[in-house]
Amino acid sequence: MSTQPDKIITILIAEDHPATLMGIRSMLASALDMKVIGEAYDGNQIKQLVAELHPRILLLDLKMPNLLSPSKLEEWVRENHPYTDTLVLTAHDRDAYLSNMMEAGVVGYLDKRLRAGQLISAIRRAANGEIIFEKEQIERARRWRKEVAERWESLSVREQAKKLGKKIPALLKDKA
Repeated sequence: MSTQPDKIITILIAEDHPATLMGIRSMLASALDMKVIGEAYDGNQIKQLVAELHPRILLLDLKMPNLLSPSKLEEWVRENHPYTDTLVLTAHDRDAYLSNMMEAGVVGYLDKRLRAGQLISAIRRAANGEIIFEKEQIERARRWRKEVAERWESLSVREQAKKLGKKIPALLKDKA
């Protein structure tokens, strides 16, 4: 009788804090159905390692050196490596970050204060094709998008153009 699981969930951890990385590795060590196959310490390494290693799960810290846009990274992952699902593991719980990452296509947005069992469960669920946002997170993102849209619509064309760094004729052309 084998004690090894049939299917191993491969994980790439993108985390720039050594102590946090060690903690994540330690949490995942007890899960026999998971294997950390790589670590990215800055944003420049993530695309390269996803392309080379083809992880099932990318465990992504939202704020890392040389990671200019986590949402653009996720869009790239979705387009080029659709088998890889991204779970954000972050201490940054702002509605704007949450909403942007949901729109980009991540399958979950997790708080770094998770316990080992919660992290392992979230990874398993994501690897099984679940979207693991909590109802409260979905509502926060929806509310944030609505508030931003209302604020945007309350701006004059001149104010919108200034925010976009465009000239007014270009903005009017975009709206046509």
